[in-house]
Amino acid sequence: MTNIPESNDVERTLQKPDIHQQWEDSYRTAENEPFFEEAFDYIKRVLSAPKNSTFLDAGCGTGAHSIRLAKRGFSVLAVDFSESILKKAELNFRSSGLLDNIKLQRENIISLSFSDGTFDYILCWGVLMHIPDLEKAISELGRVLKNGGILVIGEGNMFSIQSIILRTLKLLLGKENATVKKTAAGLEYWTSTSSGKLLTRHANIRWLKKKFKSNGFTIKKHVSGQFTELYIKFSSRLPKNLIHAFNHLWFKYVKIPYFAFGNILMVSKDS
Repeated sequence: MTNIPESNDVERTLQKPDIHQQWEDSYRTAENEPFFEEAFDYIKRVLSAPKNSTFLDAGCGTGAHSIRLAKRGFSVLAVDFSESILKKAELNFRSSGLLDNIKLQRENIISLSFSDGTFDYILCWGVLMHIPDLEKAISELGRVLKNGGILVIGEGNMFSIQSIILRTLKLLLGKENATVKKTAAGLEYWTSTSSGKLLTRHANIRWLKKKFKSNGFTIKKHVSGQFTELYIKFSSRLPKNLIHAFNHLWFKYVKIPYFAFGNILMVSKDS
């Protein structure tokens, strides 16, 4: 295990189903589905992977992205260290009719049980931002990826317009309810939730790219995800729909990541 302070607290929080349900309610909505479908179509096009290639979905949660990969012809090994969330993921796989295409396994991203160079493709979407020992997680993902294999990650960008505006407003209004730590890897927001202590990191994407390069990766693609996730701040349908429409247009026609909150990195492990 890791010796990063508070890591055990975060792991206990992430093992509970409540925090995952909150994320489901906020982000896995019908309004968000078109973005995710388009994003995973884009990922498939870029990878041009052979049919039935295997993807490790590292930190699969309830399995929404595993299902998207399976629907696009991949065999998927979905892993998470929360037993309760793996049970929910299995139910989702059964209801989608894709249980034969997806295997489930309990794993910890900072201490994976797989041999070196096991996987051609790895997805780690919205996971690293919650891992205190980020460098260990990157090292483990790199270890189990084959030479020439590709790792796809989705992270939040500390230099995005959303991140800058929100933290400035919270500072001016004194509304920040988290302990904020500035690190080389980004801004770490430590909050106390009903499930326990939670870390959410807005990544320093430049640092992250340098860290991957120093770990023997080449940056294959760096594009935006969603420009903003501010739709979670509104209860009214009109502003939500306007934000989703803008996100769609940005991802479809622009994809410039530097001002966008969501950033997608595809990195290839050097041979």
